[in-house]
This record gives sequence, C-alpha cells and structure tokens, in this order.
Amino acid sequence: MADLSTTFCGVPVKNPIGVTSCDYGGVEKLVRRVGEQGIGWVIGKTVHKIDGPHRWPRPFFYSLRHEGNDLKDVWICSQMFHNMEYERWLDEELPKCLKTCEEMGMLYIASCSGTSAEAETWIPFLKDLEERGCKMIELDTGGPHATFGAIEAHKDVGAPLALDPATAYKVTKACVDAVNIPIIFKTTPQCVNAAAVALAIQKGGGHAISGNNAFYGAWIDADTNSFYGVPGSMGGLMGRPWQIFSLAKILETTATIPEMPFLGGGGVFTGKDVARHVLGGCDLVGMCSAVYSRGVKVLSKTIKEFEQWMDAKGYKTIKDIPVITDQFMYLRDWKREGPYMQDITPVIPEFSDEKCNQCGICEDLCPYGAISLDKAAGTKPTFDLDKCYGCGWCVGHCPQWAVRMVKRETGEQIWDGKGVIKDWVSDEEGY
Repeated sequence: MADLSTTFCGVPVKNPIGVTSCDYGGVEKLVRRVGEQGIGWVIGKTVHKIDGPHRWPRPFFYSLRHEGNDLKDVWICSQMFHNMEYERWLDEELPKCLKTCEEMGMLYIASCSGTSAEAETWIPFLKDLEERGCKMIELDTGGPHATFGAIEAHKDVGAPLALDPATAYKVTKACVDAVNIPIIFKTTPQCVNAAAVALAIQKGGGHAISGNNAFYGAWIDADTNSFYGVPGSMGGLMGRPWQIFSLAKILETTATIPEMPFLGGGGVFTGKDVARHVLGGCDLVGMCSAVYSRGVKVLSKTIKEFEQWMDAKGYKTIKDIPVITDQFMYLRDWKREGPYMQDITPVIPEFSDEKCNQCGICEDLCPYGAISLDKAAGTKPTFDLDKCYGCGWCVGHCPQWAVRMVKRETGEQIWDGKGVIKDWVSDEEGY
C-alpha cells in the first residue's frame, strides 16, 4: 500500500488531497465534516474587512443540473468571502478550527484578503493569524467576484491584485517581510501571463503559489425569459471540464519555476485528476466544487482512488511519482509538416477488425464526412482519403479503442489515443 504522506513548505501533510478555500474551512463544524473524510489539509474561508462581500443573497447556490447531464456538475453562486465578523471569527472559530485540525492530523491553512496592494491592508491579518498559531497563510488575490457589492474604495480587491507582476511582487514582499510563517500567493485564471506573475511572486520571496480560482459566470433561464439566480456575473463553477483550462494555467507556472511549491486545483473530481496534478508539478491538490456537487464522501473516494493509482503504478511514496513539467512546451515548438500542410494527409486512421463493434460513432462524428460504415456487410469502417484530414477525432471517440492513427506510407503508428503523439515529421519535411 502506497504511503501518501508528503510535505508542503516544510510542514508534514498526511496526504496531498485537501479542500480549497470555501465554506468547509470557514467554521469548525464544517472543518470537521470534511476532516472526517481523511483529507490532509484544508484552507480557511477568506477573512477580511471589506464592505460588501461579507453579505450574500440567500439562496446563493444555483445548480444547472436540471439543464442536462452535461451540466450536472456546473453551477454559479453569489457567495463571497467570509460572512462572519472578523474579530468574532478570530476569537471563536479559528481556535476551534486549529484544535480540530490538530486532532485529525490535518494542516490548516489560513486565508485572508487586504483591500489593495498596500501592506497596511494585509499585515494586521497576517500578524493575528500567526499569533493564533496558523502554520501558513494564503493570500486570496484571485477571487472572481470579491468586488461585487463592495464600495469603490475596494474595487481592486481579488483578481486585480493577481493580474500584474509588479503588484504581485509588492503584495508578496510586504507579506513575507511581515511574518515568520510561509506565505502562499493565490493566482487567478484570468491572468494572461501567469508565468510573469509567478516569477514576480518568487522574486518577492513567496514560499508557494496556489491556483486556480474560479472564473466569472452567469446564466439565463430560457423557460422564464429571465436571469437565473441573481441577475449578474458571479462565481462560475464549471465542473470537471474546467480542469483542462485550469491545469494549463498551472503548468505555465510549474513548468517555469518547478522548484516553487504549488498547491493546485480546479475541476478535480477523481483520483486520476489528483494524479495528473501531481504529475504536473503540484505538491498539494485541492478539491472544492466536487465536494458541493458530489457530496463530502467524494473526498474519501478520491483519496482511495489516488492510492489505488499509485499502487497500480508501483509508486511507494509521493516522491516516486515523476513530475513531467520538463516536457511541457509551446505548441509552436512541436515539429510539423511544412512549409504548408499537405493536401492529402500523410497520417490516416486504421480500423481494427477484431475490436470494432460497428457502433457507427466514428461515421456520425467525423467532421469531414470521410468515414463510412456498411453495417449490413458487417465490415469495419472505411474512409475516403480525399476527405480525411488525419485529425484523430475518430480515435478519441471510439468506445472500443478500435482506431489508431498511422503514417500512410509505412503503417507506422503515430497515435493510439493515449499519451503523446509520435514526432513523425522528419527534419527534411518538417519545420
């Protein structure tokens, strides 16, 4: 059985799976609720003194499950930062949260937000949290809707603080200099140049980076000809598909500065989702929307699935898992045929007689109408070379794994739907 224990910023953690900043880190009874599922850490709900985000409309969670199975894990919400008065939370809830986490062997990471890039809006929180026994603090600079309802003076709260490298550096350095515990800078997926912001955080002395926060979201109810929930932009939770974008933003940082500890998440729903984040350079992997959408038991289920994945791979410890960020590249750097793509594709699909069950999915979904299937004849699909683009769409959609892409002239396998495509272009014919 694999050993899931690890460390983060020098602090022991019993496993890398935890819950990012949300309700579940806000008060002790909810910390305990997720802690009972065996997670290794939890981030507190962001505390602050911002006028506006401490009050939310009720109800504030608006699920889109009823819109169809493809939206079953998608929702928007008008919930914002912590709703409890800061001093009350500091005196009543934080001590209980810390005690419960200690009893459960769980790392508690505090989260706070200032009202600008100026140090004086952050440091009082940092000193309070350090004095009360917090082992590390996340700077919530990535919130998608912290300013919704806030006064004009607080318009730069949240995501605006994480978009500009100079601002990120200023906030990071001021906070790192103020306390003697690790500081984590939370990034936003809205940032165009995540690598530049990450380098600024590193320059400012930040101990770790976390990402990603949510995007904005809105929905229109076509049945009532009105908006759904609150009629405005708010937090948008896009379910598991969000992972493809969030992971790409994470890799912009982990591939640039792999030595920087990273707490990653965004669309994590399964043990394999955790695995791909660890492979992508994340030291800790967070869950949030999955817990709301699937219930708290998804946490223990995910921990078990991740452990099973490690066992199947033969990884005894977290350190045995390879980090593959050195393989990450710009698309423009991948060798391609050139100077223009050939009119007749040199890469074509090959269909397996043994595996094909004649479901017809490849014929229906081929974007170019190149694939034909004669079910009456009981034979495998055929394709029209004049129409085929060599795109590989049929490979990924075949439920039987009965299609692979091969080089037309030699039959050499280029891709079977798993892992990286073969670098098949020769130096003579490629760019």
